[in-house]
Amino acid sequence: MDGFDQLVMNWRSALLGLIIVCSAAALASLWRRAIERRAAFWFATFVLSGCISAIPMVIGFAGAYDIWPGLTFLPTQMALFYGPALALHARELILGPQPKRTLWLFAPGIAYWLYQLWAFTMLGDYRAKWAFTAAYQDPYIYPIVMSFAFVLAVMCLVHVARLHWRYVDWLQDNHSDDESFSPKWIGHLTVFSALVAVFWALEFTLSRWFGYSYAQVFVWDFVALFVLFAISLEALSGIDRAFPKMTEHDPSVPEEQTEKPERDWAAEGEQLKAEVLERNWHLEPGLSLQTLARRFGTNQAYLSRAINQGLGSNFSSFINGLRVEHAKGLIRQDAMSMIDIAMETGFGSKASFNRAFKIHAGINPSEFRRRCAAN
Repeated sequence: MDGFDQLVMNWRSALLGLIIVCSAAALASLWRRAIERRAAFWFATFVLSGCISAIPMVIGFAGAYDIWPGLTFLPTQMALFYGPALALHARELILGPQPKRTLWLFAPGIAYWLYQLWAFTMLGDYRAKWAFTAAYQDPYIYPIVMSFAFVLAVMCLVHVARLHWRYVDWLQDNHSDDESFSPKWIGHLTVFSALVAVFWALEFTLSRWFGYSYAQVFVWDFVALFVLFAISLEALSGIDRAFPKMTEHDPSVPEEQTEKPERDWAAEGEQLKAEVLERNWHLEPGLSLQTLARRFGTNQAYLSRAINQGLGSNFSSFINGLRVEHAKGLIRQDAMSMIDIAMETGFGSKASFNRAFKIHAGINPSEFRRRCAAN
């Protein structure tokens, strides 16, 4: 194809292209990590859909459409993939493998991409494409498709936000190291994605109704792409281990009816606490409700109720509270470093130890040590 020597890679094209390359590099690093591969695939679909949709802007600033006007209808508009890809990513990460019927969410996006491919290859030269655009694409097809894509994305974002809230509660009820799985990262993903949706809507509105040019909406595309890059970095740092699935249960322990009014849940909770302390189970890193239920030979529903109603706590708070009390004794001895105490008491990191200590003791570990030394 002639004309490559006429392309001008100006600063706008270079800046957008650099962000796309950096996002792709972050996704490649995430994929090479081989953790949560299915969730990573849908996350990559989400980010790359945004990057591919920005290609007309990148090549447009370089003058490609002036040189090759036939590039009209280049099949790069992937907005219909944003919402479904994000929803599948969150569901795979939190719930595990999804039923095949969820793939129908991508049917509108695939249909519109095939339509773009048809228009790009079958409408003829650029004159025919421009005539089709003026008669059908601009006044009818594009506004309808973009409006549907926006609604679909918003619906998926609401679903992801609700799923995240449920997951936070579930982690606290089932895992002592809930902080190590960074559920806030999923919340950040939702917020960042909402920002992308806002900038996307602004760009569409400015372009459609006010006739803004590429240069005038550049800032919106730059911010949207930069947010996608930030999301990629967040995922790269957040998905560093397999996430516990919210549907997990222990099939080896049958569920039983626990709705017995004669149970003294306070006594059940205290007995459970005494057993955990006696066996030092609370000092094990990564202790889960499932593991504890198996050791007691009971089901998770009973154990959860004994902790919730009997002790007035969720699982994470219960275990970390016992760990903090043990840590206080080690700090009073003043013979170990804080990081060693954190590891000795079952915390996965000094940061999670500090957070739990502040929650349960009201002060950070260093301040507690200073007070102990002063007495």
